[in-house]
Amino acid sequence: MNENAINALKIGLVLLAIWMAMSLLVGLPPFVDALFGVFHWSLSLEVGAAMALVCVLAVWRRRVGGFAVHAVAGVLTLLVALRIADLTARSVVDRPLNLFLDVSLLPALWDVTVTLLGTALALLAVAAALIGLVVTHYLFVALLRFVGRGFTQPATARAFALLACAALAVFVVQRTVFAETPGWRPVGASASQIVYEQTQRVAWSLASRAAFRASLADDPADAIPQGAALSRLAGRDVLIIYIESYGVTALDEPEYAAVVAPRVEAFGERVAQAGFSSRSGRLVAVTVGGQSWLNHATLSSGRHIGDQTLYSLFLAEQPRTLVHDFSDAGWRSVQIKPAITMPWPEGQRLGYEATWEAADMGYRGPQFYWGIVPDQFALDFFARTELETAPRAPVFASVALISSHAPWLPVPDVVAWEELGDGSVYERWTEGAPAPREVWRDQLAVRRQYALSVAHSLDAVAKFIADRVDPSALVVVLGDHQPAPLVTGPDASRAVPVHVLSGDEALLEAFADLGFVDGMKPPPAPLGGDATLPGMEAFRPFLLEAFSGLGFASRAH
Repeated sequence: MNENAINALKIGLVLLAIWMAMSLLVGLPPFVDALFGVFHWSLSLEVGAAMALVCVLAVWRRRVGGFAVHAVAGVLTLLVALRIADLTARSVVDRPLNLFLDVSLLPALWDVTVTLLGTALALLAVAAALIGLVVTHYLFVALLRFVGRGFTQPATARAFALLACAALAVFVVQRTVFAETPGWRPVGASASQIVYEQTQRVAWSLASRAAFRASLADDPADAIPQGAALSRLAGRDVLIIYIESYGVTALDEPEYAAVVAPRVEAFGERVAQAGFSSRSGRLVAVTVGGQSWLNHATLSSGRHIGDQTLYSLFLAEQPRTLVHDFSDAGWRSVQIKPAITMPWPEGQRLGYEATWEAADMGYRGPQFYWGIVPDQFALDFFARTELETAPRAPVFASVALISSHAPWLPVPDVVAWEELGDGSVYERWTEGAPAPREVWRDQLAVRRQYALSVAHSLDAVAKFIADRVDPSALVVVLGDHQPAPLVTGPDASRAVPVHVLSGDEALLEAFADLGFVDGMKPPPAPLGGDATLPGMEAFRPFLLEAFSGLGFASRAH
């Protein structure tokens, strides 16, 4: 091999190394566990295009201006930021990034970060992320300037031209001859693909808004004769209690079931002694790992409200929901929100007669990291304020518990009602408790805490129903959504367990139509997966159909 060939080979290898280095950043995979895996090691076509632009400028003008380099580096840095945001969305809420929707979730993401790390470390993390992007930008600038200087030499420009043509040819062959063949691709265009997908998601989001608005013209309550809606529940309290992050993973995965399943069994035994029977099933939530309000709205409205845009439209249009159905039929409608600590004007649009937030509950105990008011304290407040007053109308209530929210610590015990007082009793579990950032260093510890916190919430709800709820009531206990993929693993079901309880067996028989079975143990996951399960949006139409009409004996308070 002559000297010219050796020099050309060296130049080609240097250019290839620089191309790959930038490709590792621009071509970040969608999942953390794929970092530096075989599929990560692909030459980015977008980086190749950036280098080609620099090459053209270098050959044409004999130099590459600073503005041009910064502009090209800026585009590459934006692609990196987009990939990081997509990776974060998939890791936290188990779905791809949708910029059209997810910008509005930044405040919630900040709240979670503060909860896990504390304000100082959260600010430090944000600063580190911003500094990281700046460093990435200047790394791109340095590498592009380096190759730009090299491209002023004809030999380097020719070497890159050959390399670029070869990469482009490989890419074309991949997309044609091997389009249907799975496996590693030496040349990829994943960054362009994610930009394209973002434009598609914007179009989809806009179309979803239009379809949702059109769907509001039809409502399942319209077909029910006046005065007949929910008449088979007349005079009974109807309580919907959401347990935070209680997903089917808690019962399906042996690691969690070892802790949670015995508590579910004990739950059934405890309420049975108080006169309740039970049925259990599965409903598919619209979110994973957060955005509980979307699932609350979906279940209450009977409409699939799967993103923040649809939720905003839901609040603006104010369609009929279970709140209106029960209120119009004579129930007092209330919502219990122990996690709401800031002004919440949206809550007034939901139509409840009363909204009880954290500040209303008289809690003076220690602040838990996310659950400002512990579940048992909130349930005690609800019982004293709404269920144990007389005379009163039957109550329809939506209770959103919070103790089993990440970071899932500390986990208190369930105590006697008279011990709750003003909440100071909880100091015994918060004093000396480890900070979330200490526990979250160990993924196994995080998973253990998840199971323990869900078990605690189940214990609190079981005690509440057995001690404070009349057996004539219809009580629905369900998870609001699955926890994040950190707990469930990738590609987990979106379903949540649902337990329906009442002292009146006749009320429970109808739930067989939703696939519910006798007892507190939901049926196994179906072979067809979530596609064969009813979604939360099926609950309101079912309730209206099953319990509207004449024929059930009513009970007045």
